[in-house]
Amino acid sequence: MPLSDGFVAVHHRSQEIVVAWAATHRYRALVTDLAVFPLPYIPGASTGVHGGFLDSVRGVIGSVKEHLELLMRDYPNYTVIFTGHSKGGAEAALSALDLVRTVDGLRQRIRVWTFGQPRVGDAQFAALYNQQLGAVTYRVTSAADPVVVMPPQFLFDYCHHGTEVWLMNETGDMYVGRNYTGCSEDPLASSSVDFYDRTIRWHKNYLGLPPLDHATAVFSW
Repeated sequence: MPLSDGFVAVHHRSQEIVVAWAATHRYRALVTDLAVFPLPYIPGASTGVHGGFLDSVRGVIGSVKEHLELLMRDYPNYTVIFTGHSKGGAEAALSALDLVRTVDGLRQRIRVWTFGQPRVGDAQFAALYNQQLGAVTYRVTSAADPVVVMPPQFLFDYCHHGTEVWLMNETGDMYVGRNYTGCSEDPLASSSVDFYDRTIRWHKNYLGLPPLDHATAVFSW
């Protein structure tokens, strides 16, 4: 049984193919969240990533790739969106990086939007991600969300990739973070909030829910 939940879908109204990863909502997925010991993203390389997130993605990435390639062939003009909330945001970023390097034509069509995403890997991984997908990735954070600063930076050198879009309050003010070489954490964005001022309600406050007719799933796990 996969350690994650998600789907590949087509949203014809906006001409998008969507690869969506769900947040933690069952006990089995907690295994993924807690497996923070890093594994090499590329065997033999020094790029370390969250072991639970990596195992979760690699467990289904073959099937995701198969369905994505078919849909890209059927809808050659559609943009491909990778997205997810919380743990699902981390998995969306990892799967996007896996597939942009192996699926022909994806690089010209891909966008990545994550919401309340925890840190995925170390500074070396963040640099690799920024090199490959930094220009088309938007990592949305909400005011005082505690999940976006986990795992802590002192633990195995965890840090974020870019580009952060910080929703500063409930009235819609936002700040687009600056990207840095390697670790892309702007001290004026979400990182400016003290950890003890963070509450879980901000983790659940991301733009509401999509309409019921949002997309037609062609594959789910």
